[in-house]
Amino acid sequence: MSPAYDIHRSYEENYGAGPFMQAPAPLRTLLQRERFLGFSVNSRIGIPAGPLLNARWIGAYARMGFDLLVYKTVRTRAVPSHAHPNCVVLDIDRQIEKDDFGKPLTTTPQVPPDVERISITNSFGMPSRAPSIWQEDVQRAKAILQAGQLLIVSVVGTSCAEVQGVDPLAEDYARAATLAVEAGAPVIEINLSCPNVVTGEGSVYADPIVSARISKRVKQAIGAVPLIIKIGYVSDAARLGQVVTANAPHIQAISGVNTLPFDVIRPDGTPALPGRLRAGVCGAAIRTCALAQAARLVELRRSGKYEFSVIGVGGIMTPAHIHAYFNLGVDAVMSATGVMWDPLLAHRYGVEDRSWVSASS
Repeated sequence: MSPAYDIHRSYEENYGAGPFMQAPAPLRTLLQRERFLGFSVNSRIGIPAGPLLNARWIGAYARMGFDLLVYKTVRTRAVPSHAHPNCVVLDIDRQIEKDDFGKPLTTTPQVPPDVERISITNSFGMPSRAPSIWQEDVQRAKAILQAGQLLIVSVVGTSCAEVQGVDPLAEDYARAATLAVEAGAPVIEINLSCPNVVTGEGSVYADPIVSARISKRVKQAIGAVPLIIKIGYVSDAARLGQVVTANAPHIQAISGVNTLPFDVIRPDGTPALPGRLRAGVCGAAIRTCALAQAARLVELRRSGKYEFSVIGVGGIMTPAHIHAYFNLGVDAVMSATGVMWDPLLAHRYGVEDRSWVSASS
């Protein structure tokens, strides 16, 4: 069982030659359209920032029936990926629980034969091409999509002294979002939640003051273009409420969770990823945490009488997991690790849900 993103190849090799899909694209017969962030879409099933490295990846997964497609996070300057390896399979066959945090997870060379049991690391550090490259590629990605499919561009600000302004990080987020809108992005997502960077831009999601400064500044910059914030796992319910309250006036949607940060080691106790002990954990094992946070976001929206949409992300490996998220009341569901190993996941869900059927079945 080989993933579309080849974990044995470098990020650059996957960017240049992927995706490595073996399944043929299904034929679709659409029965009805749905609404998401004011757009008419074929379905509210998508892929979050991560697996869709460029326009070729966007096109491949669009043909597989995913209708909400998030272009991998880009910056205002070129930043290389962390060194290979970036993804390693984890030896965990259960859900991560509260008591697991603070303890290392161990890798394994064996990929579980059942997609539903696959959990991996995810350690890239939010690499980006220069804007002159990714802006042209965003235009190509948008042109590839069919009616009823929506491109979302994920951006991040870079913490550095070169950026001028009262709030340099917020200004760089705003600049990245502006560049994406200039390239034709219909929707912007600001990634506040990457655990694999050593500077501040990957950890602001749990800070209500800083995150709201960024979302407010970005919204000022992009105007009527819908804005999504991508957040990580916040175990403290009160703190999550503060983040929601602070950001709600500036946004149209909240997406989460991103990967869970853990120390990742080999069976002999050495770091699994050279030069970096900590990595993001994604896939099957994070589903319980991710579902719990999605439920809290839905409840916070209800109790606060907010109008933002909730995008459920985390541990979605099968059609049943998609159903579980929608049953919570989320507005859209996105899978990353699941679709790496099963690019037909949207097709399988659609057939079961009968919102669209395969003309070849």
